[in-house]
Amino acid sequence: MDWDGKHLDLLELAGLRDDLEALRRRALAGDPAAQFNMGVRYAEGRGVEPDLLEAAKWYGAAADQGDAMAQFNLGLLFYQGQGLPRNLVYAYELFQAAAAQGDARAAAGLAALTRELSAEDRATLGLAAPEESLTRH
Repeated sequence: MDWDGKHLDLLELAGLRDDLEALRRRALAGDPAAQFNMGVRYAEGRGVEPDLLEAAKWYGAAADQGDAMAQFNLGLLFYQGQGLPRNLVYAYELFQAAAAQGDARAAAGLAALTRELSAEDRATLGLAAPEESLTRH
């Protein structure tokens, strides 16, 4: 495919080619798709040693630019406490941002996570306390 006379490799742009250094250059230049794909590579150990902290760094860079998939994946790392300390407040905020963009996985994660929040976490997030049971004993 040509774009303005230059050959455009869609698989490379999507981070699906094996040229790790080209992907890293694009990620370092601020390309959120490349940043997300660097996160995937480190999370899954594709072409690099698995490193969830490094994955979180790349997901975070893409998430800061509004990438919903990166927001979800980073939220999942915070939720599970993998590569990062477990933090349900950060996970909630990231799932919420991704869900607002239509990410169905994030919406489902948000619903599940909401049931796990402590009273303190709810207060931090400005959420109401869960409904009390209406059943009398």
